[in-house]
Amino acid sequence: MRSFSLLIFFSACASVVYCQVLTANDFVALASLPEKKMSSYLAKSGFRKADQQLQFDTIQQTFYLNSRKLRQVDDSAVRYVQELFYEGKSAFNYCTSSYQECRDIIKSLKDKGFYCENENVQSPFLYQQNDVSVKLTSKMEDTLLCYNFLVKKEKLPSPASIHYAEDFLAYQSHENLEYVFGKSNVQKDVYYFSDSDVVKCSILFPNTNRQVIFVWKDELNRITISHLLVGNSLRGNRSRKYDTPVAENVWTLRNGLRANMSLSELLNINEAGINFYGWNSQYPGIVVPVKNGTIDFKSTGVVLSCLNCGDSDFLNRDIISSDEAIESSKRMFVLAVIIMPQHDNASAIHR
Repeated sequence: MRSFSLLIFFSACASVVYCQVLTANDFVALASLPEKKMSSYLAKSGFRKADQQLQFDTIQQTFYLNSRKLRQVDDSAVRYVQELFYEGKSAFNYCTSSYQECRDIIKSLKDKGFYCENENVQSPFLYQQNDVSVKLTSKMEDTLLCYNFLVKKEKLPSPASIHYAEDFLAYQSHENLEYVFGKSNVQKDVYYFSDSDVVKCSILFPNTNRQVIFVWKDELNRITISHLLVGNSLRGNRSRKYDTPVAENVWTLRNGLRANMSLSELLNINEAGINFYGWNSQYPGIVVPVKNGTIDFKSTGVVLSCLNCGDSDFLNRDIISSDEAIESSKRMFVLAVIIMPQHDNASAIHR
């Protein structure tokens, strides 16, 4: 009886010394709430509203544990929450200096189905599930090492709302694509720009006329679009032996640009002539990235090909004009379109 009483005593002590304040369930719930309900949820969880700051274009509202909650946890760890509001979106950051709580939060994330591609490889660690991501970093605050969990929920368009190729820029991870379009329609792969330039990518609707290749800035986690590739003949490494003909790619840009259109059609859309790199140059067939018409080729790359240029000496030059190609009756067409996102702004959420 005495040993049982001691067990109860030590269990009670442990619950006072350490208490996990927020879990993965709280993270998912908070990420889904609007600003006012988020504050209410935190208040019920034992947090009090403190100061508010503006950093770049992001509003930061900070919450600390209230006195009642502090008496319950009583472990001297630093804890606070920051609500983050930017560009009509919201996210939040949870900071704790408790290493044990950090470990318990990671476990609760895994138990809920979150996964991390780079765990035990390099920091920061990114845990993803469907449209929610949790980025774990650490930093020194005064003399304490604090663990920061940045939680974001993406607002993802439905497949029915995708009408133009640029609409795919809304999906910022491989996990987003699987969540919206289904795992069977998304393939992890690598793409060869050249023998020495190989990148990890994700391919939506591979080997079909709806195929789109996503190249990521963060290749390890397959997040944050670097650019999209749209074109009939583009293949990832897993599809290199796929030799079945594919119908013309259906995706068109808002300005009418699409793969397989002729050089003349491209010039009509651009309302001006273009220059492109020769086939023996460093950038074979790529339109020179400048804007001298309606298309900004710096943000929309175009790769040209030719059906009857095998014996053309002028294609061996570094740069060729569209006028020369048309005067020489060359049957040139758009092989692929490269779509790049707009530059990130200075929002604190991206830093």
